[in-house]
Amino acid sequence: MTYENREPMFNFSEPTPVYWAAIMVVIEVLTIFAVGPLGNLLATYGIMRPFGTMPLGPQIISLLGHGFLHSGWAHVLMNSLFGIVFGIVTIRGAKVLATSRGKRSSGAGAFWLIFLLGVIGGGVAQWLVWKVMGTTSAAMVGASGGASALFAAAGWAMGGRAQMLQFGLGWAIVNVVLVVAAPILGTNVSWAGHMGGYAAGMVIAPLLVRANSTGFSVLR
Repeated sequence: MTYENREPMFNFSEPTPVYWAAIMVVIEVLTIFAVGPLGNLLATYGIMRPFGTMPLGPQIISLLGHGFLHSGWAHVLMNSLFGIVFGIVTIRGAKVLATSRGKRSSGAGAFWLIFLLGVIGGGVAQWLVWKVMGTTSAAMVGASGGASALFAAAGWAMGGRAQMLQFGLGWAIVNVVLVVAAPILGTNVSWAGHMGGYAAGMVIAPLLVRANSTGFSVLR
């Protein structure tokens, strides 16, 4: 008996988000064992702090770098799961848009651009909230802003502006619940990072992804 034609249990339709998640996991492992110069490097360029509380160079780099560090395994695995699911849907929409323009694309470029701009948008939003609140001692890490941008892009791909706004409203409600429940759960959620990333995704998705072009399945 042979099993040559058997499909794997998890046969993801687009590999780029899976590779991205693997990068996040590798970085998490490096963070756990980071000591000496490597530890200092990650702390300097991968942890975002209130604007003006650290040298300008590292501060600007951390606006992007914080999206590759996480506060623990639960954090990195949750963001990786969201990034894979919404990233696959986003890539499908990006490929359809490219095809409609007479081009061929893997969608990887759109995935990375939306993710990175989401990280930056979430970081800027958190900076603004810290500034308004007068916060000078705080820190933020995590790919949540980028994952939120992919969430917005997936909404656009699935159902256009209406679906994107619906997802955004739902995401806002979830963040309100998380903030209210934070003292009970013992968590510290960056709602500004989440919503700032989602807003960035709303802006960029229509330029890179075809609306109403795909469904929610992430497997072949």
